[in-house]
Amino acid sequence: MEKRGLYKVLLFVLGVVALYSCSPVKYVPENDYLLDKVTVETDMKELNKADIKKNIRQRPNTRILGVARFHLGLYNLSGRNGEKKFNKWLRNIGEAPVIYNDFLTERSKVQIEQYLHNKGYYEAKVRDTVTFKKKKAAVSYFVTPGRPMTVAEFDYKDKYKYNEQGLRDTAAVMKEVLAGMEKTLIEKGKPLDVDVLEMERERITRMLREKGYFNFSKNYIQFYADTSFGVSEQARVSMNLVGTPVDTNAYKKYKIGRINIHLDYDPLVFMKGRDSSYLDTTIGTYGITYKERLKIKPRLIAETIQFTAGEEYNVRKVMDSYARLQALNLFKFINIVFREGPDDEDGKTLLCDVQLTPMKRQSYNIFLEGTHNSGNIGVGGNLTYNHLNLFRSGENLSLSFWGALKKERFNEGKIFSTKEVGVELGLVSPQFWLPFLRLEDFRRNFAPKTSLSFSFSYEHTPFYDRKIAGAKFGYLWRETYGRWRYNFDLADFNYVLMERVDAGFIDSLRNEYVKSAYKSHLILSAGFTGVYTDQVLNSPGSYNYFRSSIETSGNFLWVLDKAFGGRKIQNDGERYYETLGVRYAQYVKADGEYRFNHYINRANTMVYRVFLGCGYPYGNMKVLPFEEAFYGGGANGIRAWQARTLGPGSYVAENNYPNSVGDFKLEANMEYRFKLFWLLEGAFFLDMGNIWNINKYEDRKGTVLGSDFYKQIAMGTGAGLRLDANFFLLRFDWGIKMRDPSKPEHQRFVLVNNGKWMKHTVFNIAIGYPF
Repeated sequence: MEKRGLYKVLLFVLGVVALYSCSPVKYVPENDYLLDKVTVETDMKELNKADIKKNIRQRPNTRILGVARFHLGLYNLSGRNGEKKFNKWLRNIGEAPVIYNDFLTERSKVQIEQYLHNKGYYEAKVRDTVTFKKKKAAVSYFVTPGRPMTVAEFDYKDKYKYNEQGLRDTAAVMKEVLAGMEKTLIEKGKPLDVDVLEMERERITRMLREKGYFNFSKNYIQFYADTSFGVSEQARVSMNLVGTPVDTNAYKKYKIGRINIHLDYDPLVFMKGRDSSYLDTTIGTYGITYKERLKIKPRLIAETIQFTAGEEYNVRKVMDSYARLQALNLFKFINIVFREGPDDEDGKTLLCDVQLTPMKRQSYNIFLEGTHNSGNIGVGGNLTYNHLNLFRSGENLSLSFWGALKKERFNEGKIFSTKEVGVELGLVSPQFWLPFLRLEDFRRNFAPKTSLSFSFSYEHTPFYDRKIAGAKFGYLWRETYGRWRYNFDLADFNYVLMERVDAGFIDSLRNEYVKSAYKSHLILSAGFTGVYTDQVLNSPGSYNYFRSSIETSGNFLWVLDKAFGGRKIQNDGERYYETLGVRYAQYVKADGEYRFNHYINRANTMVYRVFLGCGYPYGNMKVLPFEEAFYGGGANGIRAWQARTLGPGSYVAENNYPNSVGDFKLEANMEYRFKLFWLLEGAFFLDMGNIWNINKYEDRKGTVLGSDFYKQIAMGTGAGLRLDANFFLLRFDWGIKMRDPSKPEHQRFVLVNNGKWMKHTVFNIAIGYPF
């Protein structure tokens, strides 16, 4: 289907639904009212209205763009006969009208007041106003919080003098609590917030469970607030422990006794009792149980578990062990169970069972995709074979084959004018391959892995044939509880051989800067990447994402040539070194990307993105290699342009082949995503940015980054439709040019200049979200 036809159908469907959403009271019973609007007003700016709204028991129907009740419109499309399948389907994917309920309004007032009391506003009052008009109800909640109760003093006190009462265990626990008082979350002058008190209880509980108190519970911590000492709206807060807990062992420390590791754990078998196929062995202080034969070297598991026999119980080490075992990616079921063992001369002990159920060792994945980008169509596929635990030490071997066929718009004579095939062999090991340095603390805290890969690809186009052989060696690690993960590529080798380059194509490029991208070259680089995210998986909510990387190439080879007197090659007026018969690249490159995913409600999300990158070639090569240069446009960038057809700067390409790349890239995106029905999602987006060159070797007009760069910013907008099937997302985006920097300055707003905006559109099909 042509892109105009597809979007006409989409607009028609949206128009019909919008029409019905404009008459939202179709299924509102007589004498009832549709809940149209709920607002919260308060005279105190410090209060967060969004948090207050979470306590409201009844909310209006979901809106798109804050206006259209799309899902209610779908429901209203159904007929009166609710037994018909089509009507049932419409009601299932739609949203029934929310009928105003005065009881829930009253409950909301109570909930809001309770919430404010918990935050220290004990004089808070909430009143409501309900306005009825044309079978619609609008509810407003007016919040008067009053002055908050603040913390005048806070301390931990052994006010019951546990030692004098002979409660030695209680006194010992209190001593541990007093030792950590400087880390308290309760601050003087702050409101007396129940949530903060609860977090303080959890902090103390975790601290004690990290010091051997296996049975300790936060229920044994009590807070007291004294408001009778003469100062209004202030309280003296103190904490103490329950003198005699229900569990007599709650205030006793435990040491870890025997640790048993079950490598082939099957709960059904173990419930009935092990059979003769299970065998036992030991390694150090660990007992090992396995079935028939050892499929995993026990030492790997023993090194992964962060606690040993004879140590005091520490809940942090237990959680560290969970994280490390999951990072091995070898087990589909992991459980660490403690049970009380017999007392010994040192006191209480715990017996530990580490229950592990392995995954299948071998698997394969097939991935197919199709692309359509403004007349350029393509198909591709990927076949990947995975072998877990190859050498019984947690290694993951992967072998991938991929291929792609593309039809470029500039070459109408062939069905597919571009072909690409490739293969990659990768190995990831949980062992940290770093000779001479043990770095035990680093291994324990960051669970590093070693990555090794080899690849080869071949690309055929009407203008050239290119072969790329690559090899990479590096390390990956992440913080056990933190939100950062890191990747250090110690050596990334790429040998690019341009076997055939059409002379007419090269001559048509004219510019030496661009021609350099189509010459054989070698890249030997090292790079470091850090990624941060505070996203909580499988939990709706806003989150941040940040990625930054730095890469340098060619310096090691250049030092070798300088040290050992390498001979420079003279060619086309340039002098440079070669390795393995080709010129090697020398550059430094850095980039950063920030995204903010703003969760509005279950049907609406805003996503913001900013990208900034810069590469600087020097020394042995005057330009960035084509593979390392930045480009604009494409399905994941500024979607109103095809990939590599935007820029650099205000430059107008003199040939039809998409080869526009640059040294500097600035890009910003904003996308509004909304749920429609079934598996369908919609989106509106705004993209802007461009690429530029910073090298003096460039002589094309309008390509070099300057103080007037803002005049060369490209802008595009558009709409999208997505099919989200959980395991993959198929995306259709229609990009419309708004501002084209390649046009003369007074004609760059192409959306409004000539009225022929349909000529400035690009249709993209892709897999996954753009960012």
